[in-house]
Amino acid sequence: MIFSCTDINQSENKIAEIENLRAENDSLKKIVAEINNKYVFDSITVRDIPSYKNTYKLNSNITGEIVFVGYNNDKQNTNVIMIDSISYNPKKLYNPDSLILRNGGFHYEKKLDTERIYWKAEIQTKHKYGKKFEGILSNTAQVKKN
Repeated sequence: MIFSCTDINQSENKIAEIENLRAENDSLKKIVAEINNKYVFDSITVRDIPSYKNTYKLNSNITGEIVFVGYNNDKQNTNVIMIDSISYNPKKLYNPDSLILRNGGFHYEKKLDTERIYWKAEIQTKHKYGKKFEGILSNTAQVKKN
């Protein structure tokens, strides 16, 4: 009888342990499902972007925007590619030029050699967890007239 009581107690302990492991597994599955629906970044930086409306004249107000920027350190999965244009079906980038990642920023230089210039970039980032982000940035600059 002593052996059978011990067997019953061990069985009850194993059943309780299995139930606890199932609950923990279900909880972890829920967390993974949430992560896969979000953008996941390796790092974040803060950027202060001055307003293009700033005149920088004496006694004028200066405005800007502070933004948090997430980025991934994996240089194979985070890209900014300057392009002249893009077409789809199939996707094709015209005159692509990959920019280099430095401290979470992709620095570019454009010469304002006419009254107005335009540029585009394809932006991509993905992480082994979470969603992939991809988009097109279009921008323009023009000569300031007095």
